[in-house]
Amino acid sequence: MPWLWTPPHQKESQKADEYLREIQELGQLTQAVQQCIEAAGHEHQPDMQKSLLRVGRGWEGWDGSLLLPSGSSQAASFGKCFLDRFPPDSFVHMCQDLRVLNAVRDYHIGIPLTYSQYKQLTIQVLLDRLVLRRLYPLAIQICEYLRLPEVQGVSRILAHWACYKVQQKDVSDEDVARAINQKLGDTPGVSYSDIAARAYGCGRTELAIKLLEYEPRSGEQVPLLLKMKRSKLALSKAIESGDTDLVFTVLLHLKNELNRGDFFMTLRNQPMALSLYRQFCKHQELETLKDLYNQDDNHQELGSFHIRASYAAEERIEGRVAALQTAADAFYKAKNEFAAKATEDQMRLLRLQRRLEDELGGQFLDLSLHDTVTTLILGGHNKRAEQLARDFRIPDKRLWWLKLTALADLEDWEELEKFSKSKKSPIGYLPFVEICMKQHNKYEAKKYASRVGPEQKVKALLLVGDVAQAADVAIEHRNEAELSLVLSHCTGATDGATADKIQRARAQAQKK
Repeated sequence: MPWLWTPPHQKESQKADEYLREIQELGQLTQAVQQCIEAAGHEHQPDMQKSLLRVGRGWEGWDGSLLLPSGSSQAASFGKCFLDRFPPDSFVHMCQDLRVLNAVRDYHIGIPLTYSQYKQLTIQVLLDRLVLRRLYPLAIQICEYLRLPEVQGVSRILAHWACYKVQQKDVSDEDVARAINQKLGDTPGVSYSDIAARAYGCGRTELAIKLLEYEPRSGEQVPLLLKMKRSKLALSKAIESGDTDLVFTVLLHLKNELNRGDFFMTLRNQPMALSLYRQFCKHQELETLKDLYNQDDNHQELGSFHIRASYAAEERIEGRVAALQTAADAFYKAKNEFAAKATEDQMRLLRLQRRLEDELGGQFLDLSLHDTVTTLILGGHNKRAEQLARDFRIPDKRLWWLKLTALADLEDWEELEKFSKSKKSPIGYLPFVEICMKQHNKYEAKKYASRVGPEQKVKALLLVGDVAQAADVAIEHRNEAELSLVLSHCTGATDGATADKIQRARAQAQKK
């Protein structure tokens, strides 16, 4: 079909339309257009390509470099104009491919690829070849023209350029780092840590460190810094990131790299790292934790450490007491007399509990002081309980509460009554009423209700259910709050008279 090579309409032939109608009637117009497009791909001369494709203004001004269309991007062959539904994709893609091929075929570039070779290699391989030839600007132009994804296109090429740039040893580290940052900026898909790794591989450690300053991800900075033996800088970066796992990674690396003294000194200059390492040691390395406290002369924490150790490791009473003694000495050095005295009291209690177990049997060791007293009372050893209270200066009120609760639990009402009469109760007698009612013993509760002081009398009588007498006491006291309290307990028909009595008392009080 020679007219397709030299279109009749270009010769101003009157038979152009007639020839076109004949091909269209034969149903070969679509095939003819497609063949023209494919033939253009296999041509090396831009003029012949344009003749076959009949491209409009998009090819004007071609100078051998990769240029975007200067005018409208829409173009069509003469034959396409007579087709209603010819898909434009093949035409557009061919135009794009030819632009790329003509750019690399230019004598300045010197890659005479055929269309078939180009399709077999793929655009990625062609870009790799341009990168290997260090033709970075052309490669970037191609990526931008074809609108390739950043990671596959421009970002990847810029990363290759940066890796080449760091090999230029005739340029100072400062200039190289600045040039790379100005060119790359925050380009997505570009890892400054990879570029820094290449710089380190080229023996430019300082340049690698400068490049890592531009890396926004601490997780990428730290491993390379550790590899470069810049562990202290890696620790600072890990701390700045706030990632505790990253900090622990650096700490364990430092621990293996430095001797013990230098490692502890490094930690002292980084409070956050020191705190995290202490937390680690509390669960993994207790002896190291003790050494840390000793080096810092932290006697307060050292005392707490020995107290925990006395309960966690030692089973023999002698070992536990010795650990507590060490803790007490540490507390004295820390000028914490309260903690020191409390620790000494605990040592005395442990020795006493062991003696009680030997003499009385049962389980006393590791009970609190209050539980020890309660256990003695429950066992009927009241005198020993009282002696223990005197030895440890338990206040009378607390001892009375302990004994009252223990005797009520035993339901030893006779002993409880004797105890209540042994001397004047420092806690009053309302607690006796409450405890007895808690044990559902109203009979015993009434014994103590009569001994309750005037200010708590109404409450005690209500607890034992004596509403009428509570009303009499409230009326006698002329206390509005007590009258309201008694009135709230008047619920049944039997309490109706009591309620009336209270109302009359209120009315008389108001008249006065």
